Amino acid sequence: MKNCFYIKNFCYLKDENEIDVSFMPPLTRRKLSLLDKTTLALANKIFNESIEEIVFASKYGEFTRLDTIISQYQEMNEVSPAQFSASVHNYPVSFFTLYKKLNIPYHAISSGENSLAAGLVKSIISKKETLFIYADVKNGVQGAACVILPESGIFKAEYNAEISEINYGFSGFIEFLDGQSKNFSSAFGTFTRAS
Repeated sequence: MKNCFYIKNFCYLKDENEIDVSFMPPLTRRKLSLLDKTTLALANKIFNESIEEIVFASKYGEFTRLDTIISQYQEMNEVSPAQFSASVHNYPVSFFTLYKKLNIPYHAISSGENSLAAGLVKSIISKKETLFIYADVKNGVQGAACVILPESGIFKAEYNAEISEINYGFSGFIEFLDGQSKNFSSAFGTFTRAS
């Protein structure tokens, strides 16, 4: 099965120093986790009013907050309600939709090693103008976002659902977006830039 799609715009972060959330009030910024900041910086950079849906993918999600909650429970037999509510997997994307006062659907995906590819597939098959965001911070900042459309964009690509043994991961996805690599392969299939 092959699906054509277009990338309208994209951005990525490979380092914590690249994160810019200066568009948010200082008191709000102070409460954000590194994953929140990464996600919000990416989303804010390429969001536009014509986006109909958001797909957020993360392998580890709010790992640091969850670790803090577990330690807190083990030591004090209680959990901070604020920490708990911010620890759910969809928190960064839901916070963005609330901050921007958006009334559009969003999805939060976690599929282990294949989270990036799973989110990308969900974005492609929606056949809407979709903001796709991938972010993880457990082993250093990794974040990418792109606006995916069913037609017209800065480059055309094709998704083939045949399973691939090769998984290029985050760096492979960045090379694919930058045009340094024609293919991005994953357990969910192969994404190929059109000639």
